[in-house]
Amino acid sequence: MTMTTTPPSSATAKAARRRRGAPTCPDIGALMRYRERVVRVLAEARGQRVMIESVDPNGRAFVSTVKWASLAAIQDQLF
Repeated sequence: MTMTTTPPSSATAKAARRRRGAPTCPDIGALMRYRERVVRVLAEARGQRVMIESVDPNGRAFVSTVKWASLAAIQDQLF
């Protein structure tokens, strides 16, 4: 007797991936750390990326796109 199993549905597979600690999109407007800079999340982009705003050493604000996994939560102390 042969047992056949049905593959999990795509919704079930996506939920399983999320439970394993997959990164989630940060909230819009959240302050986060990207490398050594503190940045603000402006919008969600495609492919697990977000648009961030940061300030360069000259004081000019600029916008760039980075992956969710590259962002880290800010610790208790900002500076």
